[in-house]
Amino acid sequence: MATKFDAVMQIFFVVGAQKSGTTWLQKSLNSVEGIHCLGEGHFVDKLLLPLAQTRHEYNKMMQVVRHRIYEGEGSYDGIPDQELFALTRSWILNIMLRNANAPQETILALGDKTPGHSFHLPTLKQLFPGARFLHILRDGRDVAVSAFHHRQRIQLENGQDGGKLQEEAHQYLAKWAGVARAIRKAESNGIPVHTVRYESMLEDGIASLRGCIDHLLPENNIDDGELHAAVEANSFQKLSGGREPGSIDDSAILRRGQAGCWQEELTPEAQDKFSAEDRELLSSLGYTA
Repeated sequence: MATKFDAVMQIFFVVGAQKSGTTWLQKSLNSVEGIHCLGEGHFVDKLLLPLAQTRHEYNKMMQVVRHRIYEGEGSYDGIPDQELFALTRSWILNIMLRNANAPQETILALGDKTPGHSFHLPTLKQLFPGARFLHILRDGRDVAVSAFHHRQRIQLENGQDGGKLQEEAHQYLAKWAGVARAIRKAESNGIPVHTVRYESMLEDGIASLRGCIDHLLPENNIDDGELHAAVEANSFQKLSGGREPGSIDDSAILRRGQAGCWQEELTPEAQDKFSAEDRELLSSLGYTA
């Protein structure tokens, strides 16, 4: 269902595995004038799915009332899919617009970054037929290392056992692989997704950001000066409070800011635990030893 918003702004979603750079991409986009991207809205798992369950239970009750009390006539009908989606769509747009905190006429693109949305691209496309999708992809081995240390930091802060990277890395790689496969499946089913690599953002942030914006707004007039400013404002050094990439701080959300750190941090024995399917996926995506 179209709304007045579709005529003036592009709706989009940033997806990817946790600790793959989704927040980095979100903040970079959000630094460009006219583009607003916040996160994490959890619109499908925390809004649509609970509403769908409530709708299911309501419809079942209406069927019981219709047949047991009104003998099939004279009672309320159930709530159809179209009505559920229209309600959810309107609610999500209102949430996104309210939190963008900008005049509607100044918004060129309005987005959300929720890693969990990686598994719900078909649903989001059904909710927003004109939506566009940006996927940030990072070497799954680096993601496994980063995700482990992220969880370890939180557990240690709570006085819990932080676990062991070499024993658990394959589990984190499997989670990364699940996200990558879900996005691949969505693409194979006809949903266009623009993928930008974490490693490419490190090498040439302006070109990477340009590719994302051109996907969102094919006829944009955003110049490279704006993109340079956005890249600089969201560099590892700026976001980490002054540290250079490679300077490790296990207590920080931004721990290292490098590509290829898995080679230093994962033992051969830890890598041997990777499943054959996940190894094949890494290779097919160009992530080889």
